[in-house]
Amino acid sequence: MTEEEKDILRRHTFFGFELLRRQRNISLFSAHCALQHHERYDGSGYPRQLAGEEIHEYSRIVAIADVFDALTSARYHRKQYSPHEAAEYLCAAGGVFDYELIKLFLSYIAIYPIATTVVLNTGYIGVVSQVFPDFPLRPVVRVIKDPYGEELKSPYEIDLRKEINVTIVKAV
Repeated sequence: MTEEEKDILRRHTFFGFELLRRQRNISLFSAHCALQHHERYDGSGYPRQLAGEEIHEYSRIVAIADVFDALTSARYHRKQYSPHEAAEYLCAAGGVFDYELIKLFLSYIAIYPIATTVVLNTGYIGVVSQVFPDFPLRPVVRVIKDPYGEELKSPYEIDLRKEINVTIVKAV
């Protein structure tokens, strides 16, 4: 993308603000959220390079939701990410986003819904049996198959909050 194209892209926040501001049934506050939705907690965003508490809390939430939606949607230039990959991206973004709001946002998203089949880093296959809003990436998994795909004679549950060396590598 050229600098001119990037500049045009960055102006969409102003265009959106102006469009929403003129609508009688949409509050000016909502228009401001649209204006700030590309601002970043660390000041690296646009259009005004606001940082931290300079960005309204609702705009910080919209920014997180916008990135999560963008990552979990297919784009012409990249593949669609799974919800857990998008969640890990947000968590690993350092100070780009308000981490407390990331945790809150993820507590409302079913990263691994109950009954989701998952592959663990051990190679074992299991089914999510319990989820925790405070630990959306660390559910309880009922392990049902060995790394060769053979069903276990005695399936067992593993609480990923407690077994820190075991992680989910993908949902099937």
